[in-house]
Amino acid sequence: MLLGVAMVIMGIGFLPATTVLFIYSLLPIMRNTYTGIKGVDEKYIKAAKGMGMGRMQRMTKIQIPLALPVIIAGVRLSSIYIISWATLSAFIGAGGLGDLIWMGLQSYNFNLVLCGAIPATLLAFAASLVLTFAEKLASNSLHHGGGAA
Repeated sequence: MLLGVAMVIMGIGFLPATTVLFIYSLLPIMRNTYTGIKGVDEKYIKAAKGMGMGRMQRMTKIQIPLALPVIIAGVRLSSIYIISWATLSAFIGAGGLGDLIWMGLQSYNFNLVLCGAIPATLLAFAASLVLTFAEKLASNSLHHGGGAA
């Protein structure tokens, strides 16, 4: 829906596609950031207040580091969405792997469809693996003394 609105307002091409993909990427990241920060155990926040930390210090030294695995999960989810949705950008002239899929569908050339779909799938899978690894690193650093606790 947003892609259609952007096309009417901004025309076709790379800029409206990039703008819409950026907007779509924000919700999972913001939701997970909020959830992660709100999910930090109150005992850590009280301890930080007791040590005289101000609000920004508590946020940067306690809450964000403890919420980092949840935040990274939002980035991972968002990156998979965006890689998948970027193939749809071909419909408004933004190019990319979606062009191969679209041309293959129009000509009933399923080899061409696969030439666009397989790399897009592999790219999403690779992004997921890398960010899952980053999420585990962030989580492990909290459990092995590298965190704020």
